[in-house]
Amino acid sequence: MSIKQRILGLLGDSSFRAPVIKLLSGTGVAFLIGYLAKIVLLRIYPAEYWGIADYIVTWVTILVPLSSLRYEDALMLPENRRTSAHAYLLAISTVVISTVLLLVLIAFFPPVIEFFAEREIGRWALFLPLALFANRVAKISELWLSRQESFGTISIGQIVQSGSMTTIRVTSGLIGPGPGGLLWGFIGGYLLSTASYLKRVWNTLKDSLQGPVKKQELNYVARRYRKFPLFTMPAALLSALITRMPFLAIPEFFDWEIMGQFSQGFNVLFVPLSLLGSSVAQVFFVRAVEVNRAGKLAQFSANVHGRLVLMSIFPVSILMVAGGDIFHALFGAEWRVSGDFLLWIAPWIMLSIVASPMTRLFDVLERQKLEFITVFVMFIVILGAVCLGGQSGDIHQLVLYLGVGGTLVRFGQIILLLKLSGTSLRDTLSPYFKYTLAVAPILIGVWFATTFDSPWISTSAAALGGLLFAAYVFIAERSRSRSKASDTSSDA
Repeated sequence: MSIKQRILGLLGDSSFRAPVIKLLSGTGVAFLIGYLAKIVLLRIYPAEYWGIADYIVTWVTILVPLSSLRYEDALMLPENRRTSAHAYLLAISTVVISTVLLLVLIAFFPPVIEFFAEREIGRWALFLPLALFANRVAKISELWLSRQESFGTISIGQIVQSGSMTTIRVTSGLIGPGPGGLLWGFIGGYLLSTASYLKRVWNTLKDSLQGPVKKQELNYVARRYRKFPLFTMPAALLSALITRMPFLAIPEFFDWEIMGQFSQGFNVLFVPLSLLGSSVAQVFFVRAVEVNRAGKLAQFSANVHGRLVLMSIFPVSILMVAGGDIFHALFGAEWRVSGDFLLWIAPWIMLSIVASPMTRLFDVLERQKLEFITVFVMFIVILGAVCLGGQSGDIHQLVLYLGVGGTLVRFGQIILLLKLSGTSLRDTLSPYFKYTLAVAPILIGVWFATTFDSPWISTSAAALGGLLFAAYVFIAERSRSRSKASDTSSDA
């Protein structure tokens, strides 16, 4: 079996793995661009500027569900392509209206102006509506293209987004670093990725509509899928708050430098794993609808869940053991504390990413009310952890409470989601035990390397560990493929 076939085998059946691999090819290039650039960017922009920019991006993330009322989730469900096209147009129209209203509020509504002024954000708040618009149009267009199975186009768009964002940020930083350079990079990246989608989106929309857009059909979509604004939107809003709550809380209790330190520690792990999660989620949503109709949702969900655990457990565990040393070596001594934060929040980040594609099961099974109840409980737990930690006046206490609380609620959510799909508890827990045992010897070796008090020795050991874990994955998958082939021969 070739290396390419073994890689494809990681994601199960070919109808699922091929588009995921196609998306991950773009994601992989985007990841490399972003991370090679981060080695430079973290030396150009101080922690304070990252803190301000990430605070604005946090509000973008939180307002995402409100901006479209989550109508974009409806475009995967109709079998009729014209209805799906109207769902896309309804979502885009809602984004346009909401971002214009947001701009008016930020520019002219005194309470909103005072809110950002008190946090010394000032003019940077005006970036928020444009950043929200750029992000949503790009992401909703990606979802539409996923429906069309134009995964190659999405892959190219991800590379354009990462490359252009990095170019703008580096150029702005060399001219004169400030939060604006980071924010313009964010906005420019998404606008240019949307530009790369336009031709394909336009052609597929025309082909799907087969005629003029009708107000009656837009109204039908709004009524037919009203559960999305009623239940999915509030649930998504709470889910965004769960993930981004520390970014709102830290400026209330600490300064922008600490905010920047935390945000970069969080993002160095969250961003690449979220690229993996979003690539899987885009295909998972399409395929889950199909396999549910065929009565095979449990097997499909368990397989995807297991592969997500496999692909995320190594970077998470390595950063828990040697995060401080790795950050010190790659980004400079001033960023070491960012890596230290990962000891407690890395498991929460991992489970958040594993859960992300799985949450589409609520939509596939139309259990949006249960989704809202689940996310509300999670929100209360995270809110309590953040408030308790913030009031202690110690950022490390806040990170500890956040990590423990977040890990518990995300793991509970995953168990619930897989139970809804029909997956047994044993099959849900199995990947965690299996892959933890597999990675344990490598972790012991990396931990031993950290005792030499040399960031470069620890980082080198982590890199070597990555190669060993990759070898384990290939050997295990080859054995799995042979066993599957043997079972097929026996059945014959």
